[in-house]
Amino acid sequence: MTTPLRKLALICASAVLAVSPLAGCSNDDSGASAGEKSLDIVYWNYGPAAESGNKATADAFMAAHTDTKVTLTPVTGENWGTYYANVATLIASGKRPDLMVISGEGAQFVHANNLVLPINKYLDSDADAKTLTGDIAKGLIDGFTVKGDVVTLTYGWNDMVVYYNTALFKKAGVEPPKADWTWADFEATAKKLTADTNGDGKPDRYGFTWASNEIFPGIMPWVANANGNLTSDDVCSATADTPPVNKAVSFLENLIKEGVAPAPMPMSDVFTRFQNGQIAMFGAGRWPIATFLPKFKDFDIQLYPKGDTYKTVFGGAGYPILKSSKNPDLAWEYQKFTVSTDIEKQYVGTPDKPGDSIPSRRSLAQTISKVGVPPANSDLYYDSIDKYPTLVPYPAPAKYSAFESTVLRHLQLIFAGEKTVDAGLKDMQGELSSIVTC
Repeated sequence: MTTPLRKLALICASAVLAVSPLAGCSNDDSGASAGEKSLDIVYWNYGPAAESGNKATADAFMAAHTDTKVTLTPVTGENWGTYYANVATLIASGKRPDLMVISGEGAQFVHANNLVLPINKYLDSDADAKTLTGDIAKGLIDGFTVKGDVVTLTYGWNDMVVYYNTALFKKAGVEPPKADWTWADFEATAKKLTADTNGDGKPDRYGFTWASNEIFPGIMPWVANANGNLTSDDVCSATADTPPVNKAVSFLENLIKEGVAPAPMPMSDVFTRFQNGQIAMFGAGRWPIATFLPKFKDFDIQLYPKGDTYKTVFGGAGYPILKSSKNPDLAWEYQKFTVSTDIEKQYVGTPDKPGDSIPSRRSLAQTISKVGVPPANSDLYYDSIDKYPTLVPYPAPAKYSAFESTVLRHLQLIFAGEKTVDAGLKDMQGELSSIVTC
């Protein structure tokens, strides 16, 4: 889908949501029997885990609310950005869901396009909400707040940490990284772990790599720790050609030039090579453990190394109430249900079947290590947002799909050696200037 078509979809979506409430109810109750309440929820169908996770929550809600029917509508997308664009197109076609699953990147999108009903009034008046938010790190609330409007409660989230292969570290005689390590420490460690094991003159085991298909587990932790960002604090202008961004991208480019890292690759390939011992370190959130366990356990985690500063890069997910909802009060009950104790326990998981996100509630997240879910340093997941500075705002302009694809396209040229860092970031900035606006 081209950018002009995305714009058209958003214009149409806003028009659909501007119609009267009565019109908004006309085609949403077809699946509900007389006297039965209903909710329609759209979610990103990135794979089996997305389907099973959303279905488990919906089934649990219907079991607790026997007069309510929940219908789940899967929406495809190669990343969060294209998923948002596809949801906008869905709404423009006449679909009027009550809630949609978003990540932190989507908060600006749904707010800027007038799709969401903020939950401030519920947080102020609902006694249960006050108890829940007291158990949620402030950063997780702030991460879903746009211009004072709280878009949604976060049911699960991920922070960016460094995964390292403990078996490779032990075999190479390298000490595990400490929380206060620096970029220089990191580079030295990665070099020690890089090896030509088959003697063909080329590395077949690399010290580090990063994802090519998303900026969240890609360049953002490095940009944040260079004390930079890809947008201004108000997310109204791009800052891709600033010195901190240049410093971060140059550091990563140099890892490739030094033979310490291969060209970045899709995250699925990173997982495979990490488990095969071809990659010693990579960056991600908690979701890799759902792929690794129970068979692969030779890993642990640490904070990203400190550059000019240290900031935890994080993103969560939630179910914002859409203005198209015919029953926003019931939708609020659903959103609140997603952070209930029983649901949050699912994200803790078990050693053999762990959750793929971090529970948003502190009291539940702190049980991960107690029930024996790897890795050994699992307390770091929640500590990273409770005890360390965070990157706020995450660079998520309303046109996030176009924004992310533009950033990734220019980075690919830089890391492939087709453009210098200076030239690539200059071109990136020029293109982003018309995408990141308010």
